[in-house]
Amino acid sequence: MGENQGRLAAVVLAAGESRRMGQNKMLLPLGQESVVCRAVRQVLEADFDAVWVVVGRDAERVKAELEGLPVFIVENPRYPEGLGTSFRAAVEALPTDVEAAMFTLADQVFLTPELYRSILEAYRASRPALVVSRFGEVQAPPHLFHRALFPALGQNPSQGSKGVLQQYAAERVEVPMPESALFDLDTPEDYREALKRLAALP
Repeated sequence: MGENQGRLAAVVLAAGESRRMGQNKMLLPLGQESVVCRAVRQVLEADFDAVWVVVGRDAERVKAELEGLPVFIVENPRYPEGLGTSFRAAVEALPTDVEAAMFTLADQVFLTPELYRSILEAYRASRPALVVSRFGEVQAPPHLFHRALFPALGQNPSQGSKGVLQQYAAERVEVPMPESALFDLDTPEDYREALKRLAALP
């Protein structure tokens, strides 16, 4: 995607309504920290040049969870309209020296710094338009986008990056991920399962 050698950023999307959970899942305790803090910490350890976090519901409480962490906060007041609004808020906030950005969902609580780093390394190897994660047969976030694709992200408020992933499928580089990492927190049952899985980790 050209000779530009700008910063490589990560964006953690943490602005959703958590309707199926019945409470803000970002604030739920997971081990010794909240869900949002765990997700952001994992991304911070992956060596991106900078990390942005998009917040929405309970913005002040979520920001308080992240106090002291070296991240930039973006508030998305339109978060009830859908995930696409968080993509828009992020790309509008990213500085022009950001060459590419990885977007991840804060409720993907079993992604590790090593997995995030594999996306970063895949981009650095050939600087494609798009790096996508594949968990077995499933394509799911996190994905990384060159800034040339930023204008297309979040054009549909109810969708995140689906249209962009389809449009630029021929230009993607895929990164294989363990299927066990394809887990996100949507319901109280998911939360109970996450607590069990966390307790079983070495």
